[in-house]
Amino acid sequence: MNIMMNKIRELVNEIRKKKPKKILLQLPEGLKTKALEMMEAIEKAGIEVILSNNPCYGACDLPCEEAKMLGADLIVHVGHNKFYKNIKTKILVLYFPWKLSVSIGNIDLTPIKEKRIGLLASVQYLDLLKDVSGKLKKNGKKAVIGGQILGCWTQNAKKIANKVDAFLFVGTGEFHSLAINGKKTYLLDLEKREISHLDSSLFEKQKYARIFAARDAKAFGILVSSKPGQFNLEEAEKIKKTLEQRHKKAFILIMDEINEQKLLGIKADAFINTACPRITDDRFSKPVINACDIKELIV
Repeated sequence: MNIMMNKIRELVNEIRKKKPKKILLQLPEGLKTKALEMMEAIEKAGIEVILSNNPCYGACDLPCEEAKMLGADLIVHVGHNKFYKNIKTKILVLYFPWKLSVSIGNIDLTPIKEKRIGLLASVQYLDLLKDVSGKLKKNGKKAVIGGQILGCWTQNAKKIANKVDAFLFVGTGEFHSLAINGKKTYLLDLEKREISHLDSSLFEKQKYARIFAARDAKAFGILVSSKPGQFNLEEAEKIKKTLEQRHKKAFILIMDEINEQKLLGIKADAFINTACPRITDDRFSKPVINACDIKELIV
């Protein structure tokens, strides 16, 4: 409890530095159980606070329109670092990474057989990489710390790829680690407290199955997300022009969240996604491919 309250006090201190009158507080799902404690502490500091209760998918997903409607002069985005791309916003944004206080304890790392291991993590577990490195070294391994990765950004993996035989991702779930290519990847899941091997072959097969199915499409919907960090109208317009030059019908759709339900009534044979590349891992009744894969679609 003391650790949690210390984090909340640190959050309030960072907010105070910006001298806002009203803030919009944005939290990932895992932190919403602490929302009332945070809001109470912020209000005690004399700052009006409203909680955004929509899903939050990362640093790319800022509630700018909500903040504008509410008259907020600061968005407080808790749980992530600033996005790797510069997001232009009319309202100031305070990013407050929320590091989790956990220990690797007696988790068995012996399932990792390779010698040189590249260490990657989601932002919440970055501070654990030194501990993981030490444990690997005790097991006779060489550890190379890469740092944070996202589901759409793996530059920290690429920069150490030629120095390692495999990667170990420290975090939860497969969302971020699925973006790693070219090396065997292990997952250290700190909720399940176990090591597993990420088998990306199924996802690769599914990806090429979608591309193959989309090749017969005559009408394409090009998907644009209105989320500030995912918005890419320029790329959508280029794709539309490319498809029309190949005598395909193409039209652009914009929406906040891209999911099967929102696409059901659209009379397209296939869709091209210009937003988060992990969206295509969801289930859709029609082929949905990423913009980066269009070159394989039009060969």
